Amino acid sequence: MTIVKVATKNQVKVEAIMKAFERYFKEVKIIPYDVKSGVPSQPINEDVFKGAQNRIDNLKKVDSLQYDYLVSCEGGLVEEFGHWFNLQVVQIERNDGKTGIGLSQGCQIPHKYIKEIRSTSISKLFNRLFGKKGGISVLTCGQLNRKDLVENGTIMALTRFLNDAW
Repeated sequence: MTIVKVATKNQVKVEAIMKAFERYFKEVKIIPYDVKSGVPSQPINEDVFKGAQNRIDNLKKVDSLQYDYLVSCEGGLVEEFGHWFNLQVVQIERNDGKTGIGLSQGCQIPHKYIKEIRSTSISKLFNRLFGKKGGISVLTCGQLNRKDLVENGTIMALTRFLNDAW
């Protein structure tokens, strides 16, 4: 049995992480925890990565249960080459201390929304623009949703552990 402690109780993220782990491990037990990220509620740039690391660090303090992997997921905005992207950062730490970080696909966010996102959050912007339909799902015309992004980010983080030569 592979025991995975997850630094969130968000059901969408928990299910996505479970789905990714089940692709590679026969039996998986997910144990979700509510831990703080220590970054603003709308993380931007390095805070997205810091939030993922902080969640792992805080998860280690929660209890003494044994585990095979710790997993955290932090969504946020990252600016690269003058463009803004919304993405998920997934960090995985194995019980031997080895760490893998994966990124989801990231959709470009128009500059005209950045000020509003900074003052509220991207989820509030998505709710205002699209209602409760799920912003990623609306933007991709139903082809992807937030759960898919977290699952893919988790798979990318797992690549560090699945290939010995890597």
